[in-house]
This record gives sequence, structure tokens and C-alpha cells, in this order.
Amino acid sequence: MATFITLIILTNNPNIPPIVTALKTIQLDFGTIELRSDNIISFEPIEGLTTFTMDQLTVMLNVFLEISEGEPRPYFSNNYNLKSLGGKERIYITENFHRFACAFAMTENSAVTRFITHTFMAISRPQIPVKMFKEKEPAYAWLRTFNK
Repeated sequence: MATFITLIILTNNPNIPPIVTALKTIQLDFGTIELRSDNIISFEPIEGLTTFTMDQLTVMLNVFLEISEGEPRPYFSNNYNLKSLGGKERIYITENFHRFACAFAMTENSAVTRFITHTFMAISRPQIPVKMFKEKEPAYAWLRTFNK
């Protein structure tokens, strides 16, 4: 009985990442989208992806809408290698983010990515909270605060 109680205490500790599994995984030519057991939708790009095209964003939106089942969820994207994002693409993202995401966290590792993101947020004013991180786990921890 004492072991069970200890396990509950450790599991509810916000400093210990929960054990997370993929509930649904969709493989695309340019990356992988998952719905995780912690209710977070994630996107992991293929190696070398440095920008998104309109065609890719359209495919991603359709998958996000399907995987979210009409309920906006926290969303994570690994943007370590993002180097550019066109104007049409920024507008498309801004107009559609809120349809599948209630908050957005991304990882970044360059001044270029930070500049693109800050410019995007200043010009486009996303309707959901957006935050950048250097590492994945703090991003996921922040996103878990948006779970209902």
C-alpha cells in the first residue's frame, strides 16, 4: 500500500515528466504528426526541412483537424532547422492555428528562427499563446498547463 501511495505522489509531481505514449501517429513525406497520451499534438520534421510550403501546410492542417477531433489541443513543433517562412504561409498559419491548437510551443536553436517567430507574432498576432524553448521537455511541460 505504501508503494502505491508513493507512486501517486511521484506521478503527480510536476517536475517529473509523465510517461507519454503516442495515441495516433501520421507519417508525412516531410515529418511526423502525433497525438500523444498527454493530449499534446506534436510535429517532428524530417532531417533538413528548413521551411514550409503552402501544400505542406494544407496537408498538415487537414491532419491536425483530423487528429484533434474538433477540439483544440496544445501543439508542439520542433523548429530547430526552420530558416524561412513566406508571407502567405504566415497568414495561413495565423488564420488556422486556433482551429486545432489552444497553445503553441516550439523548439528553436538559432537567431534566424527567433527572428522569424518574433516577426510572425508581431505582424500576425496569433489568437493562441505562443512560446519558444531551447529544449523539448520544458516546452511539453508548458503545454501540459493548457490541458483541461
